[in-house]
Amino acid sequence: MKYLIITVFTAMLGLTGCSVLPNAGPLAGRETSDINQSIIDGKTTNSELRAIYGDAMSVDKTPQGKTVMNWYKSWSSGFTQNSTVLSVLTDKNTVIKHAVLRYKTTNDYSFVGKLTDAELKSFFVPGKTTRQEVVTKFGVPNNNSFDDEGNLIPMYVYSDSSRSQYGWVPNVGGFIEALAGSKDTKVTLLAVSLDGHDKVTSYQLKTTNYHQGIGLLNSSSIEEVK
Repeated sequence: MKYLIITVFTAMLGLTGCSVLPNAGPLAGRETSDINQSIIDGKTTNSELRAIYGDAMSVDKTPQGKTVMNWYKSWSSGFTQNSTVLSVLTDKNTVIKHAVLRYKTTNDYSFVGKLTDAELKSFFVPGKTTRQEVVTKFGVPNNNSFDDEGNLIPMYVYSDSSRSQYGWVPNVGGFIEALAGSKDTKVTLLAVSLDGHDKVTSYQLKTTNYHQGIGLLNSSSIEEVK
């Protein structure tokens, strides 16, 4: 499941943006049933997906060389704020399995950062705990993936960011921040592997830290803190 961890932060970045106007686009602007009908497992190709939904925001290889592609879109209209995730497993440029996830953008996933191994061990019983029981306990997930066999992997992700604070430096705090400011982000992931009968086979709880220089003198890409 290591390949899932690598792009979780990319996924979270994709879900932070929220388009209000002019429209929600083909992903957020359609009913999930319509999105499902636009994709035929075993037939739809990668090029056909891109023609409808554009380029995927994250693309990863599974251990056996298949491809997992995810599209993300958050959209707000009036009092409705939704995030939509389209996850697709492909092999040789053809869709094997796909899943559409929609949840309220205002959902609070901070609980993920407070989970303990002991709590999870007491809840998850491999081969017995069901997908519905997971949703009942933790709510709707905010990301999805697949394993090589096409089994769904619901994911609960929480991102907590903090910026450097130079404001305490008299007169020059803002200047220092602009030149050498930084941003640190902690991403906690609960990934739940399911079998073909929607029963839990395993789970993983992992926290990964990232750092990014955001000042004029130290600007850098997002890097994992080892």
